[in-house]
Amino acid sequence: MSTPALAKLPHNVSADPLETETSFSAADEAPQRRGPRWRTLLVFALLLAGLAWGVRYAHHLLTHAETDDAFVTSYVHQVNAHVGGTVAEVDVEQNADVKAGDVLFRLDPRDHEAKLQQAEAQLAQSEAIINFTKTQIAGAQAKMDQAQAELTKAQADFDRAQELVRTRVVSKQEFDAAKAALDTASAGFVSAKSSALGMESGLHVAEAQLQNSKTQRENARLQLSYNTIIAPAAGRTSKRNAELGAYVQPGQTLIAIVEPEVWIEANFKETQLAKMRAGQPVAITIDAIPSREFRGTVESISPASGAQFAMLPPDNATGNFTKVVQRVPVRIRFDADSIRSYENRLRAGLSAVVSVAVK
Repeated sequence: MSTPALAKLPHNVSADPLETETSFSAADEAPQRRGPRWRTLLVFALLLAGLAWGVRYAHHLLTHAETDDAFVTSYVHQVNAHVGGTVAEVDVEQNADVKAGDVLFRLDPRDHEAKLQQAEAQLAQSEAIINFTKTQIAGAQAKMDQAQAELTKAQADFDRAQELVRTRVVSKQEFDAAKAALDTASAGFVSAKSSALGMESGLHVAEAQLQNSKTQRENARLQLSYNTIIAPAAGRTSKRNAELGAYVQPGQTLIAIVEPEVWIEANFKETQLAKMRAGQPVAITIDAIPSREFRGTVESISPASGAQFAMLPPDNATGNFTKVVQRVPVRIRFDADSIRSYENRLRAGLSAVVSVAVK
């Protein structure tokens, strides 16, 4: 007679307890053997990936010089006022494209127009003085010629009187009169000649004054032209620092113009320059355009470190020397094809990361 417990067992389960325990143990061990094998394969794959990345990164470090101390730069023209004056007209907007020679501002020109008129009047006066002096010189020259003629006649009369006085044809009184006439004619000639020379010296002074008046007139014209402030180069304007009616001082910056040509100024550590040369290719990433990698070329390397161009260069001879790795500016030129259609997004001052292939 079978027991009730055995009767309730499933048909595929053995009634023998030992046989049942053995079958369950074998079923549990199968997943345990498969589990560690998959984990081992996963770890091995991760190790291979890490090794490949490490080798690639090491190769990159050996063949590239990289820095994030880089930025986009361009030619920036500070437009200053050459003369003081009141802004009478504003012809430029902020962040606008301008061409070389475009009028940006106009200052009130009346003060400089008055100075120009004064300089022109002074020039006219100098020209009148020269004309008057030339007339005086002509008169003095005529008087000198007359004196020369009188001297010649007096000399001839004296010579005849001196010859005749020996033969007693003329009296002693007549001889003395001829000699006095000669002395008077000689003195008159010397006086006329001195007057003519004095007039010629006055002409030289008047001519110098005329040249000075011309210089003053040209300077007045130049100062008047400075009332019209034009763009020195083509580019895009920055913030406007002067408005209509404002009084500007000489040298005051009114606006800046940034040229469209841009390049990278990268500051590399001195230890990175051993294999760097002009012409090497460069990979460029702009922080403002992270989705795009630009290409470039090393154009030139600065002849001195950036510290040498600082306002207060470091002095290592003071006794408190601490060695600091210096950085040297490197100019990198963008490849034209690389930045095509991105020209308007490249702005001076944007941060960049550059990587130079030094091998």
